[in-house]
Amino acid sequence: MVVTSRRLQDSLGVCPEIAEYFANERKVPVDNLFWEKKRIYLSAGFGYLTIPLVFDLLYRSGVELDVLLSDEHVSLMEKGFHSLKLYEKGDCSFDDFLNDCHVLLSGRIKQQKLASDLFDLFSGKEPQFFKFETKHKALARSDSFLFTLVDLQVTDEWVESFLPVWYSIARPILLLDDFKDLIEDRVSKDENTIVELGNDADAIKAAYQLGNNDIKVLNEVNPMLGKFMQSLLDDALNYKHIIKEMS
Repeated sequence: MVVTSRRLQDSLGVCPEIAEYFANERKVPVDNLFWEKKRIYLSAGFGYLTIPLVFDLLYRSGVELDVLLSDEHVSLMEKGFHSLKLYEKGDCSFDDFLNDCHVLLSGRIKQQKLASDLFDLFSGKEPQFFKFETKHKALARSDSFLFTLVDLQVTDEWVESFLPVWYSIARPILLLDDFKDLIEDRVSKDENTIVELGNDADAIKAAYQLGNNDIKVLNEVNPMLGKFMQSLLDDALNYKHIIKEMS
């Protein structure tokens, strides 16, 4: 399915410049595993949609468009996604992935405290400066995306205020996967918030409420996107296996 600039604007509230850039202008990076076998930059599914959605939230949070959409910044993000995909495919260890991040970001880091915290976080150490998702491990699976912020010239106060905005989109997206994949995750023992919360009907209700709490934050920044995410979260309660669990 093709994700058009018009859909990004009209259904998800993405600003026109960002929608146009990622839907029509940005080319698929060469030899990048994240876009392996892809001929268009954006495909349906949150793995790709997250890019313009988060860029829009960054813009709404005060980062200038010419900084966000510079080739230097976007290329750095793309290279990081390639390294992450290498790890996800089992072609390198997690330590190798972190080392790749160190190399990739060498000389590019402008938000030193965020970078330090992220490297500590992913090394199993306690972050020193900012508050991350540490209570629910299954809801922190995409925090490596935050490495794409460390080359931005933003204040500590800005980072502190933006992290709840980041989680307002990241956690609901992960919860949708957890609802959809609940049965499979139980068998494979993959991380799943519902399992983590108790693996029963009450856990489903608790996971749904977590999503609602984040969407309240999202509504304050991008009401159209918040409405869209709320509809998906509500629909998740109607999955056949979820209805069966709740009965």
